[in-house]
Amino acid sequence: MTSTGIFAATMSTCEKRLYVASGARNVVSTTSENYFIRNLAPSFFGFNLEWVDFQQDLWDPKTLQVKSEVIDSLKPFGGAVYRYPGGTGSNHLNWRDTVGDQISRPIKKRVDWLNPISPQFGFDEYLTFIEQVNGSAWAVLNINGGYDAESDISVMAASAADWVEYAALRHTVGKPEILRWELGNELDRYKWPPKKYIDRAGLVSTQILKSQQNISFVGLLQDWPAHKSFTTSKYNSLLMTQLSPKVKEFAHHLYYEEENWGSVFERLSYVCKSVSDARISGVQQPRFWITEHTRGLPGSENFGDWKRNWPKTSNLEAAIVVAESYIASTQFPEISGLFLHSLGTANGPWPLLNADQTGKLHPSAVYWALRILRDSMLTNALASEVESRNDENSIGGHDVRAAILTDAKSQQYAVWAVNRHKRATKLILKIPSLSGRNFSARFTFISDKNKEANNYLLAENVLPRKIEKNIVFNATGFAEVELPAYSVNTIQINVK
Repeated sequence: MTSTGIFAATMSTCEKRLYVASGARNVVSTTSENYFIRNLAPSFFGFNLEWVDFQQDLWDPKTLQVKSEVIDSLKPFGGAVYRYPGGTGSNHLNWRDTVGDQISRPIKKRVDWLNPISPQFGFDEYLTFIEQVNGSAWAVLNINGGYDAESDISVMAASAADWVEYAALRHTVGKPEILRWELGNELDRYKWPPKKYIDRAGLVSTQILKSQQNISFVGLLQDWPAHKSFTTSKYNSLLMTQLSPKVKEFAHHLYYEEENWGSVFERLSYVCKSVSDARISGVQQPRFWITEHTRGLPGSENFGDWKRNWPKTSNLEAAIVVAESYIASTQFPEISGLFLHSLGTANGPWPLLNADQTGKLHPSAVYWALRILRDSMLTNALASEVESRNDENSIGGHDVRAAILTDAKSQQYAVWAVNRHKRATKLILKIPSLSGRNFSARFTFISDKNKEANNYLLAENVLPRKIEKNIVFNATGFAEVELPAYSVNTIQINVK
């Protein structure tokens, strides 16, 4: 479904904020520069850190350190959130295996595709990594059990409480504090009915709160119909009603434009439904995190096809889709942050960093999309209305999506925009307070005539370009800029 595939009159207020109207031209406008729809904090950006993949590709086993290229690449995202130990592996990792003397850590089967390993990049090393990149720490609690079998929940609750206490002790000696504790990972995929998740998550959070009262939990909601007997709305309503008030924040996982899944608008609309469900459930100021998101893997799930399609998860088109999700979320104050899937592998699917034939790491196209957005981010997002042509017939129903940001004193502006068309296209900006003025603006963008362009082997295939251009706003506050073909763009305007 696209935003143009439903009538605007039937949309919720939340969906209207995400809506790109169909039009004869491409326009982004703000009508009230005194109305900031939301604040943008550094934690708006985040990364799902898959510990096994990370250890395999981004960790140096000789020096027992995170590779320097990784640290250097992530420092510009100061304040970003790093979700550890990541996704599926969170559901069977015993945190005690990840601390203390590295030589003594047990060698166990951790994932299906790899022989038994020891967690050399454990929780202690993760906290050091957070310090190195000036990031924010986020931990996923294991409420399931071991690799081979589910464990008694009373055992898991005691273990979780011990982990939280250990993290608190580490914080007393200067290590980073855990921003949030997430209750499991995608356990609906394990066919857990809502009652099972509620009971186990509830017992774990209760046990933790007995000794650590100032803890913020995040519960993971559904965003697909995993159970025939429960709609996603019913499942999510039950979770939010029965886990509240111990759990006040919730998460979704959104994968865009892969086989069987839809556009950025459609996937973010699931969060709109959860906003409504939360309020009906008694959560009056719902707060959500997208703890995994990315462009999904298009095509067949057959392993051969799947592997051949790996570059599509981190090519220029993927970068455009990921950037669009951030641009749309500037209009969504209930979403606190989005964590890219993933920070781990350098050669497989969804790499943030690629490796050349010598093994040297370099940024992917998706990395550069996030980087230019983060570098230009300002503190306030203005309510931005967008209309767009759809000459490219894209799945989202539009060629262009854009948003306008400013600082607290409206002395700087930034425009974030994507162009999904194979040719350069014009974008009209409407910022009334800039009427009759002209500025030298900085344009930063990634672009290529081939939307499949990627950096898997060659670092220079997709790189940011910066140019200075003059922008002239007419007497009614309109200005016209050009967006390159297949591009992610930022436009920075200093009005001092």
